[in-house]
Parts: sequence; C-alpha cells; structure tokens
Amino acid sequence: MTLALTGHAVASGIAIGQTHLAERNELEIEEYRIEREDVKKEITRYHQAVDAARNQLDELAQRISRNVGIPAGEIIQIHVLMLGDDSIREATENQIRSELCNAEWALQSQLELILCQFRIMDDPYIRSRGEDITQVVRLVQSKLNEKGAGKPLENIPDRLAETMVIATELTPDELAILHERGVAGIVTEHGGPHSHTAILASSLGIPAVFGVRLAQSLLKEGETLVLDGDLGVVYADPDVAILDHYHQVQRDTVRFRKSLEKVRKLPCRSIDGESISLQANGERPEELLQAIDLGVTGIGLYRTEFLHHRGMASDEETQLGEYLAAIETLKGLPLTIRTLDLGADKPTDSADYDQPSRSANPALGLRAVRLCLRDTDQFKMQLRAILRASAAGPVSCLIPMLTSAPEVVMVRTLLDEAREELDESGLAYDPNLPLGGMIEVPAAALSIEEFSQNLDFISVGTNDLLQFMLAADRADEEVAHLYDLQHPGMVRLLRHIFRTAEASRIPVSLCGEVAGDRRYTRLLLALGLREFSMHPSRLLEVKQVITETHIPRATAALTQWLNNTGNQRDISLLQLLDQSQQTLLGQ
Repeated sequence: MTLALTGHAVASGIAIGQTHLAERNELEIEEYRIEREDVKKEITRYHQAVDAARNQLDELAQRISRNVGIPAGEIIQIHVLMLGDDSIREATENQIRSELCNAEWALQSQLELILCQFRIMDDPYIRSRGEDITQVVRLVQSKLNEKGAGKPLENIPDRLAETMVIATELTPDELAILHERGVAGIVTEHGGPHSHTAILASSLGIPAVFGVRLAQSLLKEGETLVLDGDLGVVYADPDVAILDHYHQVQRDTVRFRKSLEKVRKLPCRSIDGESISLQANGERPEELLQAIDLGVTGIGLYRTEFLHHRGMASDEETQLGEYLAAIETLKGLPLTIRTLDLGADKPTDSADYDQPSRSANPALGLRAVRLCLRDTDQFKMQLRAILRASAAGPVSCLIPMLTSAPEVVMVRTLLDEAREELDESGLAYDPNLPLGGMIEVPAAALSIEEFSQNLDFISVGTNDLLQFMLAADRADEEVAHLYDLQHPGMVRLLRHIFRTAEASRIPVSLCGEVAGDRRYTRLLLALGLREFSMHPSRLLEVKQVITETHIPRATAALTQWLNNTGNQRDISLLQLLDQSQQTLLGQ
C-alpha cells in the first residue's frame, strides 16, 4: 500500500530509488566545572576545535568548488565564516572565564541565546539562519568531544546511485559528501526551505524534501521511494500508476532541461526581433556567480537586509566591504543596491535601527524608506557606503516602498549631504549615481509622472503591489486564491505603469516573483516590460519563453482580452496569450 508523506519542497526534481536510513547518534553535551588555573588551557582547547572544524570545511569547500563549481563551494565557505564570528568567540571565552565551565557547555549556552533571537524573526529566510549556526556549533562541539559525535555518513555506502538517503537532518558538508557519492535524493525530518543545506541541494541539483515528520520511523530500509522535489511529496512503496506517471515526468524533465540549455548562449530576443534585458536578484556570492554564468546583463536587485540580521551594528566600512565584494564578483556588470527594507514585517535584532512597535497590519506599518527617513543617521551611513562603492564599478541605488514624491525629495537631500561629507573626507564616489524607486504601492503606481522628475529609473515590486492592490495576503491560505496577476484591475495597473514610464522616458524593470514565473512572461511582454530581474534559477526558463514569443501578437491578444468584459471572457488571459503564438511555434 502506497504511503504519501509531505514536507518542504526545497530542491526541484524527481528521484526514484531505494531508501537508506542514515543513523545519527546524538552528541551528548556534558557540563562540568574547571579549575581557574585551567581557564587558559580550556580556551586553547576551544580554539583548536574551531581550527579543526575550519580545516575540515575548507578542505571540503575546495573539493566541491573543484568538482562541481564555485557556487556550491561558496555555501560551505559561509559556514567557515561563521566559525570566525567574533561575537560568538568572545562570548564563549568570557563564559569559560566567568563561570569556570567547559568549552562545550559555554558554546551550548551561547547557541541557545542566539536561537532565542532567531526564533522571534518573522522573515523565514532570516529565521533559518539559526539552523546554520546550530550546525556550525555542533561541528565545533564534535571536535571538542573526544568520543566524537555520531556521524550519519558512517553507515552509508560510498556508491549511492538510485539511493534516497533519509536523515533526521543534514549539514551542508554532509550533503556535499552525499552528492559526491551520487545520491539520488534527500529526505529529512527537520530543516526548512531557506537553510544553507536546502540552498546547496538546489545548487547541486539534488531533489530534496525537508521537514517530513517521522520520516525515519515511517519509511523502511530498502523500500522503493518516489521523491517529488517540486511538490514536496514522497511516496513509499508506490503503485504502478504512480511509478509510470513519475517515470514519464522524469523523461519530460530531461527534455525540458535540454531545451533550456539550447537557449543559454542565444541572444535574449523575441521572435519579432526585440531585445530583452534579463537581470538577476540576489545578494549571496553563489547567486551572483550563478547569474554571471547564465549571462545576465546585471544584478537588478541586491538586497541589503542580511547585513542587519546579525545582532550587531553594521557600520559603514562593513557595508562598503560587502558592496565592493559584489562589485568585484560582477567584474563590470551593473549592480543595483536596494536600501534597507526593514520594518514592522521584517524585524531585526540589529542595534542600528530602533524597532517600531508591532502593528496590527505590519505590511502597512513603519518599514523600508519610512523607517530609514525616521532614522536618518543610519540611513545616511548606508547611502555613503553605496556612494563610495560606486567609485569601484557601475552601481545604482534603489529605494523601496515609496509612496509619494516628497519622500524622494527627502532621499535626494540626504544623498546630497552624504556627498558633501565624502567630499570633506576626500573619498571618491560616482557623482552621477543613478537613483531609482520601487513601485510597490498602488498610489505610487498612479504617480509615475511625479516620480519621474526626481528618479532616474523605477522597478516594480509585484509581491507587495499585488497584495495591496487586491487586499489579499498570499501567505493566508484562506484568501491566497485572490492573489492573481490576471485580475483585470492588476493587468490595467501594470499596463499604466509601463506606458506612463515610457511616456515619461524613465527606464522601468520588474523584480517581483512574477518576473521569474514563465507562466507570466508573455503577459509582461505584452504589457510593455522589457527588463526583467529574477532569481538566477529562473533565467533560462524565462529566456526560453521570450525567444518563442512574437510580442505584437501577444499585445493584440491582450487588447482583445481587455476589450471583452464579464462573461465574455470564456478563456483565461494566459491561455489566450499562448494561443496567439501557436501558428508561429508550429503547434
């Protein structure tokens, strides 16, 4: 009898094979007191454990980068960097000195304090960083423990072809080793879609489902398993119908991926000859490298919130260092840096910004540019860092959550003050740094003409714009069905934005999630969009649709749909757009 289990879809793809249960003996963290004269020795033991953990990860990162590409190795290096976190090191050493406790227990105490901070985070991506810190701490503790931690890979064969590993959880280094052994798929009981292990699984192309409760208890060693990494479902002992279906899905997926590779080196141009710009969203090194490999024209959205989710102040030099590293990675490609999008719905424990009180409707509260314009000293610090970075390469500054033209004027004033301060200090910057604004509020969407007088470009953020326009929270399953780009009102609003921007001669891009959803590519082209920015993993899919689209035909189909009202719309807009291309594509 088939058993279906669900979890988080963290890495797409279909895998079919036999299960292998990975054993893990829990690491026992003992607490004991040390003599005062042994404090220095205990701290030295702690440093040696950190060094041993770092050497292990360094060796693995180099091997992965050599064998499967730089982006995967970069994720392991992030854990290496975590090992050097001064705040954890100093707090652990201080606890050893003050409480005369062993290093394992001092490190455990610091971990629990850090996890308490992460658990209150609303942002799931930031909250998942707690998983990564836990994994790094556990590695150090295993080096401190003379008996050693239980290693889940000890009972796993060196060759894992057509094998699905079932584990309670996996660290990025463990996953990387499984990849080297040829694992077909991964199922874990714990872990979320935003952890570094999940990101690495996606980067390595390993189908994976995380957070499958009781997986090790419910699944049996050696039984046949089908893993659907797109839906987040695993089928144990699947019947013939399920197996036949997923074998066909695998064949279709192989054909689809081969078709994507065919467009990799082609120019991004529609059938009627119009060139389209494809940029990427991202801030992590592996995302930037992946984007470059796929031939992007630049980074259209570089988020900076990650700098302020470390429980410490992020000063001007720290921010500048991150921006310069991104510029160096991009090697001449333009970088659009979005200023902080923190606030009521994206809390932080950073000391940089005083957090506003929790709002009954946080999405409408004190956030993004509103928060920055309240705490202008911190905001100007970021503006100085962005300006200084602009001396090293092509950089633009993007302001999120604009509502009115006066906000832009205030930002311009702060930029001028930042320039004067840099001039006084003799620090270089690009005096013509482009300033852009994100259109995420319906009122802003209807005020493009006013914004165009003080902005050099605009970028449409459809995630918030859709939510505000349709009064529907996509995360609320009760109303998520209303969150639909095909709503006639939303279609007309987007057309207004693109037409008004063109008339005002202000460049416009779109960086919301729909930019990377191939279902909407033809619609966005028909509406007038010519610059997309999306997660790197979606670039080839969108590019393929662009190369198979005749934009004038799509535009005519859109006009036909908009001119029909009410019950006359007997076909969805997306279906109509696809039908408009069929004769050209030989369908």
